[in-house]
Amino acid sequence: MDKISLAVSKLFPYEIKNYVFIYTPPKVGSTSLVSSLRISLSQFNIIHIHDEVMLNVLTGIDNVTINEIINYLACKEKNVYVIDIYRTPIERKMSEFFEKLAPYHFNNTEENINNYSLERVIKRFNNLFLFLANGDHYIDKYNIPLIPFNFDKKHTIQIVNNITYIKLRLCDVFIWDKILTEIFKIPIVIIKDYDTEKKTIGKLYKKFKSEYKIPINYLEQIKECKYLNYYYSPSEVKTYIDQWLKKTTDNTIGYSEAEYNLYVSIYLENQYIADIQKEHYLDTGCVCNECSKKRNILYQNLKSGKTVNIEKIEHVDKPQQIKCMFLPIKRNKIMQNERKRNSWYIKYC
Repeated sequence: MDKISLAVSKLFPYEIKNYVFIYTPPKVGSTSLVSSLRISLSQFNIIHIHDEVMLNVLTGIDNVTINEIINYLACKEKNVYVIDIYRTPIERKMSEFFEKLAPYHFNNTEENINNYSLERVIKRFNNLFLFLANGDHYIDKYNIPLIPFNFDKKHTIQIVNNITYIKLRLCDVFIWDKILTEIFKIPIVIIKDYDTEKKTIGKLYKKFKSEYKIPINYLEQIKECKYLNYYYSPSEVKTYIDQWLKKTTDNTIGYSEAEYNLYVSIYLENQYIADIQKEHYLDTGCVCNECSKKRNILYQNLKSGKTVNIEKIEHVDKPQQIKCMFLPIKRNKIMQNERKRNSWYIKYC
């Protein structure tokens, strides 16, 4: 078995016809999309992945790329979808910064950081601003011909080498259900998942977003962002910049590249707070009968418009519940693969 096929076998505990790669940068709203599609698309293998470092952690295999796996499955005549999401740059930088605020940037508990002054947190954010949340997977990673974003349909879709590539924008999340229902020909329900404001640090995060003023020299750079100007129409860019012009402050000078690299080396060396996200997904993707039943009930209720208390779909290891809905694989094999996959999600997504 070659490296690519071995990596595929490690990524997916069962082989079926349909595969969705939510292949995005972090902090663009992808976690909600993962849980939404897992609940809505029961006959799909759905994986959430950011880069080759995560791929290596999940599979233990070197020198295999995500694009190689995607193309391998397409060559096997699988239905393969690849989804990326665009999020506006300042908000994405904020979200990424707060995601790592405790384990990286202050190396302290969230409870203690909640007592820090807002000015202290803002100063650190501004020092790091230019290095946070840069890049775009559709443009930088997919290696496909670029086509203009469809501002009328609020998404872009193209088929290249039998692979369906979809680009969404987080600002259009309120119509993702309609967009994705049209694409998959299956009713899609969208749920909100993994909200930073609900974490221990949430109060500080909310205050930060409300009171932060961007240095005017940073906003001038944002105006020229090629990704913003690609995914937002000229009028949308103007509206976005005008909103932030109301919340500006004096020029500032953040870390240089050398200073930033030193900063990273120090926080990684000193880190003692575990970088673990135990509640990352509302739906962890288990395929046993009990989880599938919970998923179907939730899906039917949401699809019908009922108001429901959404509970986490997470496997409870009871022997009588272990029966794969796709293939008669032995219980131990299913759970071994599920635990491996879930441990990667928890640690790295």
